[in-house]
Amino acid sequence: MDTWTADIWNDNEDECKKTLNEPGNWEKIPLLFDDKTTLGSLVRFKGMIQDMLNPEYYSSSFTIINAENEEVASRRAKYHSSTQNIQPGEEVVFGNALMERQIIACIPIPGLNEWAKDLANANQNVELENNTNKRIRLDPACQKYSKEIFIFVYPEDFDTNELKVNQIVEVVGFLDRRTIQEDNENLHEQSSIAKETHCIHAVQLKLMKTLISENEESKNLIWNEALNIHAELKLVLTQALLGDSLVADYLLFYLISTTYNRQHNLVPGKFSLNIRGIPESIDKNYTKHLYSLISYLVVKSEYLPIQIHTLNNMDMIPRKCYTSNRLLNGLLQLSDRTHLVLDETDLQPGNLDSKGMKNYEALRNIISNQQMKYDFTYYGMDYETQIPVLTLSIGKSILPYDIDIVLKPDPSCSNIEETMNSVHGYLKSQLHLLDKLRKYIAIISTFPFNYDEDILKVIEHDYVEMRKADPKNVSGDDLHRFMMISRLIALCSGKNEFNKEIWESGKSLENQRYLRNKETIH
Repeated sequence: MDTWTADIWNDNEDECKKTLNEPGNWEKIPLLFDDKTTLGSLVRFKGMIQDMLNPEYYSSSFTIINAENEEVASRRAKYHSSTQNIQPGEEVVFGNALMERQIIACIPIPGLNEWAKDLANANQNVELENNTNKRIRLDPACQKYSKEIFIFVYPEDFDTNELKVNQIVEVVGFLDRRTIQEDNENLHEQSSIAKETHCIHAVQLKLMKTLISENEESKNLIWNEALNIHAELKLVLTQALLGDSLVADYLLFYLISTTYNRQHNLVPGKFSLNIRGIPESIDKNYTKHLYSLISYLVVKSEYLPIQIHTLNNMDMIPRKCYTSNRLLNGLLQLSDRTHLVLDETDLQPGNLDSKGMKNYEALRNIISNQQMKYDFTYYGMDYETQIPVLTLSIGKSILPYDIDIVLKPDPSCSNIEETMNSVHGYLKSQLHLLDKLRKYIAIISTFPFNYDEDILKVIEHDYVEMRKADPKNVSGDDLHRFMMISRLIALCSGKNEFNKEIWESGKSLENQRYLRNKETIH
């Protein structure tokens, strides 16, 4: 496969596809590392679709005519950006048949955490910038390649209707170069710059729902050991939360939660969490330590300090540049299940300007509706998101949330640095366990879940009784929350349906949270 060219693929497509799809061969395709990779090579790249450009038309074939000896050579134009190796005295004549190809702009996966790199590169020494305030954009397949790349997708090879902005894709194709128009990033100058950049002509493309290996054997192992893994994970989170096991339950739910059966404005499974009451007296870096642990467990995450100057100055919302006809990236343009951690613990009074208000509303919309309105200058366009949001605050968050809970640290956990180092040290010494924890978080909530008719009757009866007892304060939102918590309790334990015992456990957990929040005044 290392000698394949676009022309060889065109002439032997069926045979090449058969070879590529043989077990293990996909992973053997060389990874795109840097700009020194030979043009025309078959390469592999994994990234997020940041923008979808207009389709373009190209001649399906062309003929090269040598004026000196009148030799004629026919070529197929598929998987090529331009005619190449044309010699003096040769003329190119394009055919009349036009074909269409879709162009997608891909960037390395936003928020990808260091540990989540491809195992094929696990032994490579890649120096990473350790800065929680700056987005880390790394390709799990090739950590060194950190640029935007254009992918040409051919409708006859892949149904382009399945492609959407913010999806993660992995492509195998032939490397080429392409001149594009790029915004000069100066909002006061409406101009664009011609720039030559890499592109890949995709011969095959995969949509990636998760970056964690999820073969049936691995999934079954996690499911069968779910109860024990859950206990280990709760122990780790309890220590990281300074001995608070109740908050550990809710943080665990946040980590594994995912939306399902989405219908219009209803987003079942949405679980935005506000952990509040973080004492001002403890180490001011505690929230960063906690985020560091979260990023060590989940595949993708982003840390965002909520401060007035951050909201007023940061480009969070993707916006359309009509000069270059491109969608410009924003911090909140994230792929599904990127855990977003908002830190309000250093928030000071101040005024938001118009940009700050737009950023604030964008965060509110993600938390409340799992949607974000992209800025198309003359109008906004809603894009669905699946971004679990955790807010850390001293008092109640200035942002909405589905569930809030007050942190009650154990007085014995006063040395934050020592406590968090102990957690990290434990995980680093238990690599097999750590691997299970990561897989558990990534896939446990993706298993199918059923609601038995008998338990639904019990739930209905309980809800009616709760409404009778407290009609002013019990609503349909409470019922949805109880059911969501019970569902997560069941999945955490490796059960695909809940019984009366699990339902009672969910109500008990919620009652404990309610009493704690009620007795704590903020």
